[in-house]
Amino acid sequence: MNDDLLDSGPANGGVRHYGIPPWRSPESSFGQRPAAGEVRCRTAIVGGGLAGVAAALHLMETGPDDDVVVLEADRIAAGASGRGTGLVGPRIGQSLTDTRRKHGDVVTRALYEWSVAAVDHVIALSRAHQFDCGMTVGSQLVVAVDERSRRGLGRELAVARDLGLPIEEVPATELPPTQTDYLGGMRLRPAATVDPAALTAAVACAAHRAGVLIVEGARVRNVTPGRPVRLETSSGEVIADRVVIAVNACEPGTNVATGIVRLRAQAAATAVLSPGQLAELDWLTDQPLIEAGDLAPYFRLTPEGRIIVGGGGLRRGAIGSEPLAVETLRAAVNLLAPSLADVPFEFAWSGPIGVTSDGLPVLGRRYHNILLAGGWRGHGVAAAAFAGSLIADQLQHRAGDGAQPELFPVERGLVRRPPMFGPIPRLIDGYLSHLERRVSRSLTKRQPAAPSGAVAGKSTKFHGERRS
Repeated sequence: MNDDLLDSGPANGGVRHYGIPPWRSPESSFGQRPAAGEVRCRTAIVGGGLAGVAAALHLMETGPDDDVVVLEADRIAAGASGRGTGLVGPRIGQSLTDTRRKHGDVVTRALYEWSVAAVDHVIALSRAHQFDCGMTVGSQLVVAVDERSRRGLGRELAVARDLGLPIEEVPATELPPTQTDYLGGMRLRPAATVDPAALTAAVACAAHRAGVLIVEGARVRNVTPGRPVRLETSSGEVIADRVVIAVNACEPGTNVATGIVRLRAQAAATAVLSPGQLAELDWLTDQPLIEAGDLAPYFRLTPEGRIIVGGGGLRRGAIGSEPLAVETLRAAVNLLAPSLADVPFEFAWSGPIGVTSDGLPVLGRRYHNILLAGGWRGHGVAAAAFAGSLIADQLQHRAGDGAQPELFPVERGLVRRPPMFGPIPRLIDGYLSHLERRVSRSLTKRQPAAPSGAVAGKSTKFHGERRS
């Protein structure tokens, strides 16, 4: 990934930290060199993101005699866990409406309850270990910007009522003041926001202190299933009784298929706001605002007073760190409050996300002693950390007595992946461009009119960005 610091200027839209998120990037402080030669362990975990390090920590907490090695190709939190926007909220997979249509009431209810338990788990984990990750606990507010999204929210609320899910309807008259006349909303609890890189690093450090061997710069090139499993790395071989592959949207570098499609999403962060600007947005402190719809923008505040904005663009392929359409994010921020029209972006970046054809993650056994975890579809802070602990529980119970705990309401170690040849990649690219243009049109339509007497060329009107 390109983490070079560039000066502001026309080439990067005036963004000071281009391609870099504002999070506290974890230092490589584990004192581990890539394993040379042959290493033998009981449990090997491929991937140093939240799922991997959470599984490692929980294995040591529940079975301190375990022998755990984490193999990370780059550095801890180098992938989605360190490049997301830090939203911790319920929901997993597609909408409640689509999930109910495909899986029925029982599975839909179980999936949502699983996602709520995931949020509770992350909050409890952070509090129990007193992780320094900037956590703010609150709720999430999903809002409708037009009649189409209002009808969609209505369907979601109807399913929630039918299934007894804790989702609250919020009338338009009770929504926070912005420059968009939202048509209604729904509030999701529990929820939180965090610095995702700091959280991942804190979990990794706790696992390291508990006795986990964390090896950064150890890219796994091949996995040979069997008893034991053999992992060929960039510097040697690791032999393990059982393996967890938790690379989400990063390239696994192995011959173990997952079915996960790798995409790249964008986000940006403003400079620290003034006290007056923060006073206008005090409602955003513990209540991120999420506009309903695919690629629609969403907003949160950081403890130091920056607005984080995401959405507006998605690309096929997980490689790269530069933002995709900064002006789309600028137009979105313009709609929050009049005082934000000239607030500069200090950071803008993109990062990988993993998705599957049905929106649900890959979470289950690929072979008898190989488990897969990934494809969180942007909900990875809560889901990945919770899944890591559940994987550890299942591994411990499999070695002992008693009923094996459930990983996920829809367990699977592989999903069908769209064929990435012929016209399929172009069709996917075309669909993503269509979604991006729809968001751009919505933002353009809702931009506030330029004040009378405005100097030509200084209007906040957004004309969208065309892609070649």
